[in-house]
Amino acid sequence: MPKHIAIIGAGILGLTTIKQCLDNDLVPICFEQNSSVGGVWQFEEPHSPVYESILTNTSKEMSSFSDFPIPADWPNYLNHSQVEKYIDMYAENFNLLPHIKFNTTVLKVSILPDKRWKVKYIIQCEREEKEEIFDFAIVCSGLNRKPRWPEYKGMNLFKGEQMHSHKYKRAVGFENKRVLVVGCGSSALDIAVDLTHTASQVYLSIREGKLPWITPRFINDKILDHTSRFSAHMIPPSIRGRRLENNIMKYFPYPSHLKPTDSLITTYPTVNFEIFQCLTAGRVIVKPSIKELKSENKQIEFVDGTVLDDIDVVIYSTGFNFDISFLEEHIFTGGREVEQEFGKDFRRLVWLYKSLFPPKYPNIAFIGFTVGGGAIWPVGEMQARYVISHIKGFIKPLPSQSEMEKSIRNFYEDIRKKYCRAARNPLRINYVLYMETLSKEIGCYPYFYEIIKKFGFRFWKLIMFGTFTPIHYRLLGRNSWDGAREAITLYNKDNFKPITK
Repeated sequence: MPKHIAIIGAGILGLTTIKQCLDNDLVPICFEQNSSVGGVWQFEEPHSPVYESILTNTSKEMSSFSDFPIPADWPNYLNHSQVEKYIDMYAENFNLLPHIKFNTTVLKVSILPDKRWKVKYIIQCEREEKEEIFDFAIVCSGLNRKPRWPEYKGMNLFKGEQMHSHKYKRAVGFENKRVLVVGCGSSALDIAVDLTHTASQVYLSIREGKLPWITPRFINDKILDHTSRFSAHMIPPSIRGRRLENNIMKYFPYPSHLKPTDSLITTYPTVNFEIFQCLTAGRVIVKPSIKELKSENKQIEFVDGTVLDDIDVVIYSTGFNFDISFLEEHIFTGGREVEQEFGKDFRRLVWLYKSLFPPKYPNIAFIGFTVGGGAIWPVGEMQARYVISHIKGFIKPLPSQSEMEKSIRNFYEDIRKKYCRAARNPLRINYVLYMETLSKEIGCYPYFYEIIKKFGFRFWKLIMFGTFTPIHYRLLGRNSWDGAREAITLYNKDNFKPITK
């Protein structure tokens, strides 16, 4: 009898998890609180943090699902409308919608004595709570669900408007206003640049008053994230990082007093380009951290003692907390002992083996609870393939609880050593190492001798020195895709055409 799988969330990662279930003769039921698929990428939905000017931070060649490439004639980086269209195309092509319960809120997911999971939910047009039992639960609710607000003195007294970037959609409505954007992530810089078209002046409050490393999408007319498998494996990260630092300094005018002090590979780089022009022209002015918001004259004082008057709007682009209120927190945080050991060094804790499984509860998995130097969609797809392979018994069983606990603890210690404190995050992964490790266990890793044997030496050269697209992981093994070779060839041909910015 096929196993029944509960999937929480029909965002882009929930969709690929449904597909992997169907590919392997499992019975998925997905619970989605909204009326459509796509999660945070549904621009018009109230919960969506997507704004009108947004572009993907990773190129289409690196962001595609491995067996459903983004059309090669689309721009290198997608806007929100194109992402929505790609999601709809994916769901329609693989007939995923019949497996989703829309307008359904999951109230509680709890484990039963026999290790199965009970899902209690309510359909929004009904008043009656319902329950269903599943063999396995997979959480795909995402990271960007609950806006994280900072705490500054005087926030409750400030007479200007305060909002979280979660509510920002477009620059219309900010005409002739003085706006302070708080944060230094990609969204903060995007919004600051966007506002320069309407606001009278834009300020950017950054911790310690130093800019992060800002990586453009293109350098010297080359797509930045188009690395090769050879480069990813043979050139040490420290050398790649220094080379990128040198290129950024060469092509973009970093103000000397705003240069980052930590090396690029120990931090979280931010993706943007136009911010440099705005800084040079004075349309965006950088300020340090806020000390206090004052009631008189809409004043804001900063930690360096400077004061700004007449700030009409403060936009807090300070990130998100994930919202998994339907689960007991200790299931995914590891409990009080873990919090006492690591809580002071990490803002949020996720105690998951391979960034997937809580050691004490192996019949539940978390898809997409990662951040790193690569696209989240193919990572989530690979995670889904791994979890489904585990459920089906196609890979080795998980280690003992104590071994998984030890592995996670070593992972945390490694992050402590490698990254500056501001960039320490238990969700952080090394994209290449993570994808390669999971693919080897699944059996879809493109071993060079297998590639030569099946496709010939010339195609192997394309795999080694062409764009390191996730489609590589559909060339071999179970659930391989007959169209993978053609798609990889097409993506690499596209690299030699004029890029579409």
